[in-house]
Amino acid sequence: MKRTLAAAAAVLLLGAPPLLAFDAAAVQATLASKSCYSCDLTGADFSGADLAGVYLTYSDLTGANLSGANLVAGFIQLVVLTDANLTGANLADATLEGATLRGADFSGANLANASFINAALGGATLDGANAAGTNFSRANMRGAFVRGADLSGANLGNAVASGVDFTGTNLSGATLDRTSVTGTNFTDADLTGATVTAVNFAGAIVCRTRMPDGTLTSTNCP
Repeated sequence: MKRTLAAAAAVLLLGAPPLLAFDAAAVQATLASKSCYSCDLTGADFSGADLAGVYLTYSDLTGANLSGANLVAGFIQLVVLTDANLTGANLADATLEGATLRGADFSGANLANASFINAALGGATLDGANAAGTNFSRANMRGAFVRGADLSGANLGNAVASGVDFTGTNLSGATLDRTSVTGTNFTDADLTGATVTAVNFAGAIVCRTRMPDGTLTSTNCP
């Protein structure tokens, strides 16, 4: 009986999801120096922290809390921010090129003029974010939520935006060059003045959508 209980306990422990753990010393060092190269910061709490100009290349911040943090002009290239909380964070002019951002929450964040070139944003949330002038070229945004956001003047050239929910989003003056939009929802979106090249809207949801020429189109409302 004891062996059976021990075996069951072992199975439960082995099957349990790993707990996020971070290097406390690395967190304190990052706050003090605004620099941490290839650090383990999984699950770390940086909420409200002033990390303007921070250097975090190759660091792992899976599940980290950066809500309300100041990351202006941060160099956050090639980091892992999977499922991280960046709600209300200020990432204006930040570099997140090649970053893994799957499931990250950027709701209400300031992403103006930031660079997400080649970033993985699948399933991420950018609802209500300010991403004016932001560079998403070659980013994988498949299934992301970008509702009511400001992407005016943003660059989505060669991005994978399939299944993205752009409901109510401002895409005026944006660049969509060979952007994949299969299953993408443009309901109530504004594309006035956008540069659109080799983009097939046939498989997208176009409903009360302001097209690049200013016309209001509803070709396939749900």
